Amino acid sequence: MMTKNNPQQAEIETLKKNIYPRSKSGEQPADFIAPSVRPSQQEPGQDYYLLAQSHASNQLQKKITMRIADPAQFDLFGNGTIASSDFRLFIRGYQELINGVNQSAAMLLDSLMITATQDGLQSTLVNLPLKEYMNMRGLKDEKETRTQVKRDIDALERVSFEYKGTGKQKGSWLKISIAGGTVGQIKNGDIIFRFNQDFFDSFRVSEKTRYLYMYFPREALQGNIRQHPHKYWLARKISEHKRMNIGKTNEDIIGVDTLIAACPTMPTYEEVIRGTGAVTQRIIEPFERDMDELNQSLLWHYTDSEEGPQDYQSFMAATVTIQWNYYPDTKKLEDGKAKREKKKKPSKNKTNEAES
Repeated sequence: MMTKNNPQQAEIETLKKNIYPRSKSGEQPADFIAPSVRPSQQEPGQDYYLLAQSHASNQLQKKITMRIADPAQFDLFGNGTIASSDFRLFIRGYQELINGVNQSAAMLLDSLMITATQDGLQSTLVNLPLKEYMNMRGLKDEKETRTQVKRDIDALERVSFEYKGTGKQKGSWLKISIAGGTVGQIKNGDIIFRFNQDFFDSFRVSEKTRYLYMYFPREALQGNIRQHPHKYWLARKISEHKRMNIGKTNEDIIGVDTLIAACPTMPTYEEVIRGTGAVTQRIIEPFERDMDELNQSLLWHYTDSEEGPQDYQSFMAATVTIQWNYYPDTKKLEDGKAKREKKKKPSKNKTNEAES
């Protein structure tokens, strides 16, 4: 069973100062997630990373590794595009990449953003020691890791995206590049990457609550990608869902169809039927296998069935319930969310005045 761990105290203090500025009274706003009281014999910071997140960043991670094959998705220069109603992904020189943008690039992006989140997204220049990255990913071969990181940096520097703004920019398409000009590299044992300031700004939700973040299981970045290709994506989607629905009755209940859609390398039903037709072996069993692989962080079960779905249709219609082995205290986050919702609702007096 997983031990109860919390982020390092220094990391928490940095986040208090940088992610959530103090009010005039000097108190932390209710959005800040306070560390839980923990047994003194346990070491902190072993279970979860703090990872800045937004709707745009979640969309980016969902689409960044999707394969582009349709000729209609390419321009004359070989640049690839993936478009949806509220998000557009552009990859410069996509046809120059071997197998497109790989999952390792998405995991490098999250690792760099975890490092940036520790500093409250105050500096766009991120230095991540290669040894630390290897530890985050559970990698052993430094030479192979160097080759992989260089390839992944090249891929990330090609990526830009557009998303529809909110607030004063509601309805407008905002174009963002991940990289900020300086060529990423490995120097003196450090991975050096410059983010675009606009990319950081895309995480901003308001002046008071500057950036939102989620708790992300450390084990999600580890393990063999070939043996468990869906583990990382499942963990990320479950973490996003938990953060977006914190305090709601469904915060730990999520649809199987939602989780399947978050796995870019999961074959579709149509693809399987055209091939071997082995839906259970190609979709259901890999899903259950990689969900089980997250057992350090969570346990799971089908919500309304002890035996589980009996066929593909019932499988896709099912939901799963998540039981976290440990999840940090979110009471202050829930209280802050409730206060914001209360402010959005007009008071009875104002409503009566408007009607009179």
